[in-house]
Amino acid sequence: MSVGDMIKKRRYELRMSQQELADAMGYRTRSTIAKIESGENDVSQKKLQRFAAVLDTTVEALTLGTTPTLAAPTYPVSSAKRNKNVVVILAGGKSGRNRQNIPSQFINVDGKPILVYSMAVYQSHPLVDDIYVVCLKGWENIVNAYAQQYGITKLRGMVRGGSSGIISLKNALDSIRDRYSDEDILLVQEATRPMVSAEMVSTVLRACGDKGSATVCHSMDDYVQFDVSGGKPAYIDRNTTIAIQTPEAHRFSRMEEVFREAEKRQHPMNESCCTMLLYNLGFDINFVESSINNIKITREEDIAAFSTLARSLQI
Repeated sequence: MSVGDMIKKRRYELRMSQQELADAMGYRTRSTIAKIESGENDVSQKKLQRFAAVLDTTVEALTLGTTPTLAAPTYPVSSAKRNKNVVVILAGGKSGRNRQNIPSQFINVDGKPILVYSMAVYQSHPLVDDIYVVCLKGWENIVNAYAQQYGITKLRGMVRGGSSGIISLKNALDSIRDRYSDEDILLVQEATRPMVSAEMVSTVLRACGDKGSATVCHSMDDYVQFDVSGGKPAYIDRNTTIAIQTPEAHRFSRMEEVFREAEKRQHPMNESCCTMLLYNLGFDINFVESSINNIKITREEDIAAFSTLARSLQI
């Protein structure tokens, strides 16, 4: 592993964001940390000593990958209490828009199924404890084989899919609820968003820890947009418009409250995601900025775009 990789690894262990590390190092923005971690910027010996002090480790650990005995971190990394963090990966859908005879989540890109790219991020993230997969019927053995082949040791089980994304999520919650406390956090991840990053997961966990619920999104960047649903074009201001993505993160207690309210109102439960259910029932929604590269694999051209991104970023 490179020095940048070791800095990132130690930062994850301490549950620090790039911005928190930048602040501790005296940098103005997190972009400097991002460039160091990606290998774009080198680190001088003097700065390396500073990184070691801030990250409560040694220069040898950051350069050689050794594992010294470390004292408990004293840096105030987060206001969120460490409880269990559990991810449900939604892989129960079957889209025909990819022009292939296989669901998008099981398509191989550069020799690895799209689902595995998503699973691997949570497998390697130090704050994620358990993984569950909402699986398309008949594919359970294949997902188990993926887990064995690619070392997904956090996989705890699979759940049957439902007629909509939100019903699939409710099936998962009903299946695993008694294993977790009210303060534990449930992450929701689409299997077909393989560009999810560890940084996104850390960011949404911190936001959920502070507010009880959070969803990643990205700002719209298209040149001009119109709403044509009313028959007459209506301009949409891109500066005030966002697109939601996954992961989402919600405390188990919040999820139970939302589903109880849906049952009370006899809500049809036809939403594709939990954030839309929160919106339709009048609950607060908290957004955190993500990356436009966090694409969803739906069409044939999305597969080509992801392949290019995966190769360029070496994921």
